Amino acid sequence: MKKVRKQDLEELILHYYQMFIECAPDYELEETVTVDINSIYITVMDYRDFNDGETKMKAINDFDKKLKKVTFGNLYVAYMEVKNDDTGCRTLMHIANAYEVEEDNESYHDYGDSWEE
Repeated sequence: MKKVRKQDLEELILHYYQMFIECAPDYELEETVTVDINSIYITVMDYRDFNDGETKMKAINDFDKKLKKVTFGNLYVAYMEVKNDDTGCRTLMHIANAYEVEEDNESYHDYGDSWEE
């Protein structure tokens, strides 16, 4: 099982999510999207309002396809839900995680791959 740093995993998910869901500026994404990572799955909650739930589901499906491709199948959306109600349109995703997640304070040398020869 490949080891990845928690911060790198979160940045990767947010980067691709931002590409597919109404390209929001970084500061807005940080305020409205939460990513909770554990070693089994990753929960992504998007609290931003979105006018059309069907369009958002299509964007999440596109996000899932791209995420699977760039992680060679190690990450994929296992569950998604878009709720339209009086408070707006919110998204919940569970992303299956096949990586071993290391805390952010681990060094690159612990991964077996060295930048230096």
